[in-house]
Amino acid sequence: MKQLSNKISLGTAKLGIDNYGFSSNSLPKDKIRFLEKSYRFGIHAFDTSPRYGDSEKIIGGFLSNMNDRPLISSKIDGLKENDYESPRIMIESVKRSLDKMNISKLDVCYLHQNDLHIISDPYIHEGLLTLKKMDLIEYCGTSIYSYEELDYTVSSAIYDFIQVPVNILDTSYYHRILDYKSEIKIAARSIFLQGILFHNESIAKKIKYSETLLQSLEKLEALCGSFGVELSTACIAYIHSLDNIEQIIIGTASIDNLKANIDSTNYDLDENLTKMIGDLASSPKPWTNPRNWAA
Repeated sequence: MKQLSNKISLGTAKLGIDNYGFSSNSLPKDKIRFLEKSYRFGIHAFDTSPRYGDSEKIIGGFLSNMNDRPLISSKIDGLKENDYESPRIMIESVKRSLDKMNISKLDVCYLHQNDLHIISDPYIHEGLLTLKKMDLIEYCGTSIYSYEELDYTVSSAIYDFIQVPVNILDTSYYHRILDYKSEIKIAARSIFLQGILFHNESIAKKIKYSETLLQSLEKLEALCGSFGVELSTACIAYIHSLDNIEQIIIGTASIDNLKANIDSTNYDLDENLTKMIGDLASSPKPWTNPRNWAA
């Protein structure tokens, strides 16, 4: 896998699903042009899925005009436990994705289902190995939500990548992976908790742990403010500073936000601030998993 100029991978869920997340960004009128601008600004990795509406088709239109292809990751969905048909279903799924995007190979293929029975299934393992042998994918990975799923992924020797929730208030998944001293590559997702970190009103309405989250945010904002750093800048700068993060998946449909995010990757946080954030983020938080949000 080629070295990227920055760690950002553009998540494209919002391009295919209009109401995804809590961001208030309006969608670009020309989505292909938005991707072209993103590439020119230095985004050379894109993350998608068949679950994200027509995002793969939009990426295909973007890639048809490209000479130098960026890194592309997509996913396989709709698999069943202990199904001998899984390898065939997986091959057909990847081929559909490749056809939509006008490419011959995925750089990373994730399983969109995180259930332990799926990611540990022998037929699904067979499908992943077959996809590699057919040269349809370079690497495979999981996108997990629990420590149990994390532990299996890292220790199984099947997967090359693991997508985990990592944010400025909770790096517990990241550090748990490091404890394994594994060579698995880490992709950080949900670094803004689907945008809800910047919408206190939505936090109060949507998250049953809203009081503790709002208290943590208030403490963090005061801490960043004492060092003259905006929270949005610190959110990315801190995660980008974590040495073992391979990719940071950021979903936005705004070029201005994307440029600000790229600028934040170049921001050097004060050493003392970095340590204090690290202390705040070291323990697991229940609201890091969006599946725990509902009251």
